[in-house]
Amino acid sequence: MSKERILAYIERLYGVTKNIEDRFQNEKIGDKDVKNMTGTDFENVVYDSLIEAGFEKEEISHSAQKFPDFVLEDLSDGDKIGVEVKKTDGAKWEVIGGSIYESLKNDIEDTYVLMAKLGGDKPEVRLRKYEECIDDLKVTHSPRFYLNLDLEEGKDYLTRNDAKDLLELSGDELNRKIRKLLRTQKSTWWSEGETVAFSDLPQEEKGIYLNEGIALFPEVFRGDYRKFTPWLVYSCFVWCGNVRDIFSAGGNKYVEDMHIYVSAIMYRALQNVENIRQRIVEMTEDEQIKFWGTSTEDINDRIEKWLQLVEDNLKISTDLVANNRKLSIYENYEDERICLSIKNVYMSRLNCEMKKGI
Repeated sequence: MSKERILAYIERLYGVTKNIEDRFQNEKIGDKDVKNMTGTDFENVVYDSLIEAGFEKEEISHSAQKFPDFVLEDLSDGDKIGVEVKKTDGAKWEVIGGSIYESLKNDIEDTYVLMAKLGGDKPEVRLRKYEECIDDLKVTHSPRFYLNLDLEEGKDYLTRNDAKDLLELSGDELNRKIRKLLRTQKSTWWSEGETVAFSDLPQEEKGIYLNEGIALFPEVFRGDYRKFTPWLVYSCFVWCGNVRDIFSAGGNKYVEDMHIYVSAIMYRALQNVENIRQRIVEMTEDEQIKFWGTSTEDINDRIEKWLQLVEDNLKISTDLVANNRKLSIYENYEDERICLSIKNVYMSRLNCEMKKGI
């Protein structure tokens, strides 16, 4: 793509960014409350805005499972520009990025982050080149970038660590570079620093481990943390004195549109379904075999397998039964019938939410 055409694409993207921000200032996008938008809602807004800005449908590739979320292709010469869509409900321009392995340039000329910040005095939207807002490299289940769109020019992680080539590497070269950056010669991805307390982590990082636990260890739905706990310590260097609270703190919750009470973990799984689904999509064959005892390349089959594992492990406590018995629809039900009903209603909703966008 010529320099002139790249500049024209970027200028249009800045126009898209400004248009979305102007619409967000009105607090509504169609029938959506901006403050309550999901990541998927925001991606849909970005797609519609690209079309409105004159990008042809044939130029736009969109995938919720791959990096970047959008690829804009110049159909005349095949050159591509990526757009990674991010949203934060906080008041800072900071968000957890994707795995390094997802963030490689591949055959894309440049990738930009289009990010909505919904916290603070008013919603704002920015566009910035991806590598310019990489603030740090941290580890959850794999090396992962942290993004900060407020970084000063030249203060990004790649510049600070003389690692501008990181996004161009692959295979063993990439692995060696990551180990060097993480200050270790081990074949694992963490540094040799001390274990950090879960309670000291920022909320967003706590959310990652919650979603990891639900995705990789479906047995946590029955209160079984025997595999999750050592994984958290030895694979992530995170110590938690009461692992149960990660999933179950807060007790039972009433879900109005389902007309039932659900346990805390059932509620959190629904609230974080997009991130849980994405983690399942990212699972390697080795991870599936290690954590689930089986593997499949087909994403739909993988989702089905996880749903079945959740259903097999879903525990309906006596407290949850007691809370639901207070509802008029269950007042004359026996315990076993209440359990079955709760399970059927919940699994039906979880099934529906997990399969959106697949």
